[in-house]
Amino acid sequence: MSLEKAIESQIQEAMATGLFDNLPGAGRPLPLEGNENDPNWLGHHLLRNAGVLPRWLDLAREIEHDLRRLQQIDDDHRLLCDHARATGDWEAHRLAIGHARQRYETLARDIRRRQDRLNLEAPGIRSERPGLWVEYHLERLDARLPAPPETRPAADDVIP
Repeated sequence: MSLEKAIESQIQEAMATGLFDNLPGAGRPLPLEGNENDPNWLGHHLLRNAGVLPRWLDLAREIEHDLRRLQQIDDDHRLLCDHARATGDWEAHRLAIGHARQRYETLARDIRRRQDRLNLEAPGIRSERPGLWVEYHLERLDARLPAPPETRPAADDVIP
């Protein structure tokens, strides 16, 4: 007996015993997720059910994960700056704050490169993601630091 005949036989037996009776949604079409107006919706539906995603969707997931990591680094940097401000000892925290900023910058620039690649690979404008404005965020981190002391000329150096 072929595999198809064996499966069909089991289905017929289940139907005869009533195993398929009173199932939720009986008599109605199965709901399909997605937009039927999208010419690729069925392909994406099948790929999603098979556990396979297009490369650009995997990339989008990686970016979202790394954006959460970036937020954690931002929070760590803020806590370090708050602690340094509370103790007044910026020099003791200088290396840790600088290291957090460097980690932030490295990850932010990597995310931005991947966002640009995602926006090139995405099938349409709706699938694109706004790019991370790295310089703005670095300035925001730097604004947490105390302003450098003003360099004023000594009283002897002032010409009357």
